[in-house]
Amino acid sequence: MQNAVGFVRPKHNNIWLILSCFIVLVGLYGVVQVFLHGQEESYGITREVPWGLLIIGYSFFVGITLGTAVVGALAHVFKIDSFNIMSKKLALVSVSSLIAGFFIIYWDLAGPYDLQVLRLVVYFAEFKITSPIWWLVVLYASELPLLAFEVYFLLSQKENSAFYASLIGTSLSIVAYGTMALVFDANSSRPLWHTSSFALFFIISAIAGGFGVVLVMIFLNNVTQKYKKSIIVLSKTLFFLLTFMLVIDFWNVVINSYSSDVLLGATMRLFIGKGVLAYNFYFYEIILGIILPMFLLLVGRFKSSVLAFISGILTIVGLFFSRYDAVIGGQLLSRPSESMKFVLHNYSVSASEISIFVGSIGVLFFVYFLGAKFFNLEESTL
Repeated sequence: MQNAVGFVRPKHNNIWLILSCFIVLVGLYGVVQVFLHGQEESYGITREVPWGLLIIGYSFFVGITLGTAVVGALAHVFKIDSFNIMSKKLALVSVSSLIAGFFIIYWDLAGPYDLQVLRLVVYFAEFKITSPIWWLVVLYASELPLLAFEVYFLLSQKENSAFYASLIGTSLSIVAYGTMALVFDANSSRPLWHTSSFALFFIISAIAGGFGVVLVMIFLNNVTQKYKKSIIVLSKTLFFLLTFMLVIDFWNVVINSYSSDVLLGATMRLFIGKGVLAYNFYFYEIILGIILPMFLLLVGRFKSSVLAFISGILTIVGLFFSRYDAVIGGQLLSRPSESMKFVLHNYSVSASEISIFVGSIGVLFFVYFLGAKFFNLEESTL
């Protein structure tokens, strides 16, 4: 029995919902540590490296939101039938991932004893239109209700309303994610972030991550036979996006290594040769996150659901490490104005940060499976 918005009696989601709760509970360790000892002692961040795993996690989760929203928009806006798959589930993933992003960024802001919601309202009301962070707050605060409306309209089978909600929501998602890249890019003292391709790579890799999520969902939902054509189109599109990312990475290394900015050139050497981030960059970001998925997609001729599933997982892993390398790599090296020598800083992820990141994954799963418990997310047509 279901109503106009697809409300159904819960069936098989209770186990997943309970498991999600346990994953959320993992995050309590980090939360308790922050309450007891504060952020400075609980997190691995320092004055020299103030942005750590929580900022990385935030950019990762909202990147998944962007990627899945784009896939949904390609179906609603451009009427590409091959992308019109599990649209309700994809829209719910977009909402769930954005909420997970809000959860993790909350614990990176100031501390649990501050009235975060009140601070957000005051900051929003001050209309600091020249501040990228102000725009980031405004855009993401506007995006969440739009994505939620898209889910509602899809459940209510109001295709015209879902079309506009998807169009506006996805547009906001792209602009918001670009604005987040601008928050990094505007910091000219971090030359790795202050490059022309930084925002472009952020957006393209997030979209690739969204396509990876879709391929994983098709396999896990056991609809590989039903969506054979979709798997081919999605796999080919992912292959193109990965190729684009590989080209950007290659020229970033080449051009930035020979930059007239000596700090940028020195920063790039952290990613090559025996640099402290070389293993991360070569193995996790390039080989595991780009080259191997491309190889598997080619081996399967873009038709194998199993290889597409593995490629999707690897792309998501690569997305995370691309964020890690970019955020941490931009902070590890500095050159004091009174000295010509470079100073290499250290960053080690703390147990509290890992705990909160895992808890955020649990939040994503909890919100998604809570929606799956109460609403009919199955598609009646392609």
